[in-house]
Amino acid sequence: MAESKFTQFDHFKSQMTLLVPLVRRLREELGEAAADDLVGEVLDAKARAQGERLAAAGRGDRHGMQRIFEAFAADGALEYQTLGEGETELCFDVQRCVYAEHLEKLGARDLGPLLACRVDGPMAEGMGIDFERSQTLMAGGPCCDFRYRFGAD
Repeated sequence: MAESKFTQFDHFKSQMTLLVPLVRRLREELGEAAADDLVGEVLDAKARAQGERLAAAGRGDRHGMQRIFEAFAADGALEYQTLGEGETELCFDVQRCVYAEHLEKLGARDLGPLLACRVDGPMAEGMGIDFERSQTLMAGGPCCDFRYRFGAD
């Protein structure tokens, strides 16, 4: 019997079936700013804690971040170009993102920066990695410009 593989994208789709209607309802009840602040605070804390666990497990380096990025890109979920790759940096430009496309299909692309893109910074912070991104496809940019720097302390 073939073993099925549950990808990061599969996990994302599963999460969005709950999170999209939940955030929509919270926005109705609390207002957009208050709901987004609340959801963002929870997601930031979870992502930061996940990053801390990864760092504690010895995966808070360039190789660990590369493996994480590759898991999110698996099965063509992200089309990207590697711009810089060394012991002190990892730089990608993502030109296609099925995570954004999925939220578009759900009529929820507006929630993408909150529910998907937002967690990258806190996770990197938890891992002790410097992270910069000036734009995302989710927010209408021409690409997502991921810039990770390692050992900057």
